[in-house]
Amino acid sequence: MIARLDTATANPVITLAAPYLSFLEALKSAGFEGEIAPDYANRTVLATDNSIYQRLPQAAVYPKHAEDLERLTRLAAQTSHRGIV
Repeated sequence: MIARLDTATANPVITLAAPYLSFLEALKSAGFEGEIAPDYANRTVLATDNSIYQRLPQAAVYPKHAEDLERLTRLAAQTSHRGIV
């Protein structure tokens, strides 16, 4: 028998910090066409680099094309988003 996952009580999502939420919203508004993945599953997969260290990122972005990379870097260079790593 497979145990049922009760999604009403199982909430592994850690709330994202306000500066990162602001950055992701600005990225959407700038016309980013790729995928923005702030979900826990994507973040967990990217949290390790085959070492013993693990650091959970705030989100993952998957640019669709070169223009998305330009949007991403242009936005990250703005003074208001300097704290985003």
